[in-house]
Amino acid sequence: MEQNEKMRMPLFLLTVIVLASGCGMQEDNNRAGGNDSTLTDTQHPGEMPSNEEMLIGARNQLPSTVEKINSEKRFYSKEDAKQLVRKHLKLQDTEGVSVTFEGFKEDFYLFHVSEMVHFNNQPEKMSRGWYMVDPTSGEVTLEKNN
Repeated sequence: MEQNEKMRMPLFLLTVIVLASGCGMQEDNNRAGGNDSTLTDTQHPGEMPSNEEMLIGARNQLPSTVEKINSEKRFYSKEDAKQLVRKHLKLQDTEGVSVTFEGFKEDFYLFHVSEMVHFNNQPEKMSRGWYMVDPTSGEVTLEKNN
């Protein structure tokens, strides 16, 4: 039992030395440069940030992260796609034609184009077709014509 205790002391000291030197190296790396600020950075090195500082740090990092994602991948929104359909059909905003988002077909936006017409003085909705828009390229294709 005494021998067991003698072995524990050097192992304990070795563990403390390794942990202490590793933490010091990480701090030196952060000071050496290149590492951007992180959520755990504070005004006073070595302190743990408060919850409020963590929230502020997260809010400050989020916009740059979102901008980076948007710049890497460009997608057309539903509203953009709707305008692409109107442009494809050469429709003016003043015309009585409605372009309605109906959902998704595979990975494409699906729009139904219709207009109000009068037959025998009765307004009726007439379909002008279904159009798909590729959200990555913006390409508009006729899905089916009624």
